Amino acid sequence: MVRPEAQHTEALYFQMHGLVPIAPSDLNESLRSAVLAMHRTLYGPSSSELTNAEIAVLRAAGADLDDHPDRPDPMVEYAIEFAAILATGLSVTSVSRRLGVTNARVRQLIGDRSLYAFRNGSRWVVPAYQLLEERGLVPNVGEVNRAIPQAVDPVSVHRWFVTPDAELAVDEKTISPLAWLKAGMDPGVVARIARDL
Repeated sequence: MVRPEAQHTEALYFQMHGLVPIAPSDLNESLRSAVLAMHRTLYGPSSSELTNAEIAVLRAAGADLDDHPDRPDPMVEYAIEFAAILATGLSVTSVSRRLGVTNARVRQLIGDRSLYAFRNGSRWVVPAYQLLEERGLVPNVGEVNRAIPQAVDPVSVHRWFVTPDAELAVDEKTISPLAWLKAGMDPGVVARIARDL
């Protein structure tokens, strides 16, 4: 249960930023509505942002300049994926418990890039896909994490880890880098691909 003084402090924080605190269920509904409306509020009609000459050149090259409100919006999909990574991501303390090591050791793994993590405010978020259901990390994930360029964002890293890659085939079936590592295959192959992200 939240203490009354904590609720008061939280209410003051929101008021200082011009917001009114609302119940989580109402907030979720607001977020859902905002995500659905993003396409309409972020983008104008494609053709209105271009000159007639630009439109002619793009159409001649085969570009589709028509609006497609029925298609998924990449920005909305990205935002949803990032929210899911944040929601399922683990704190340093959670990872230390799951691995049976100290918080300092987890920070060391993050520091040497054996464990992929990113900052959310002042806290580290460790994407959970790197950990096995039982105790431990996915085999050789550290070698691959160190190969990923540091500028790559968390959503792109997650997508790459879980998407089948044409260069990773087992019995003529392509698999994801994560599945490759979990199967105990050569991590050097995945690390080489990761360097080009």
